[in-house]
Amino acid sequence: MLNPRSAPGSMLFNLLPLRAIAFQFMFLLMAIAIEGYVLYRLLEIKHKDSMQYSATVNLLSTFVGWLVFFAAQPFIPANLKLQVISYIFFERFHTNFWQAGIAPYLVLAALAIFIGTFLIELKGLELLEFALGKSKEKPKVEVETVIRFRGRKNRVIGIKSNDKTYALLVANAASFSGILFILFIRYFTQNQFSFL
Repeated sequence: MLNPRSAPGSMLFNLLPLRAIAFQFMFLLMAIAIEGYVLYRLLEIKHKDSMQYSATVNLLSTFVGWLVFFAAQPFIPANLKLQVISYIFFERFHTNFWQAGIAPYLVLAALAIFIGTFLIELKGLELLEFALGKSKEKPKVEVETVIRFRGRKNRVIGIKSNDKTYALLVANAASFSGILFILFIRYFTQNQFSFL
């Protein structure tokens, strides 16, 4: 009789990081919802269009991000690669000399991911608008609400609230903050229950 665990299909499920895939899907939906709402409010476009823009640029940035991640694998030191694989598959860091000093690398990686995601989404939004033929349209009315702050030489610097770059930066910051909040809650609850 054939053991169900030795079937080829079950071997595939043992190798796939299903938890990481589920979290990626959940975070992607969360980012699309948050960024779509922010784009709707700041760019003053239709709600449906803002969600479509958000979904397109988030899927693009996720795809490019995973491509970069897999392309960078051969250049990562073996022990650091073991930490990454251990976290993706088992959600914990492997015990080696990288474990104690992993925090600065995580901060740098998070900052690089944020900047990279922002730049990819900005370029993706420009390409999407160009493909849809909306890049040449001028805004109908200039928004008079201006966020002002003083520069180094007491010059007033203004940021228009309908600027695409500013809106996308705020949208990315909001979605990354939401995802980070969920990760902190999850980490806190896991550690709280592990001590009980």
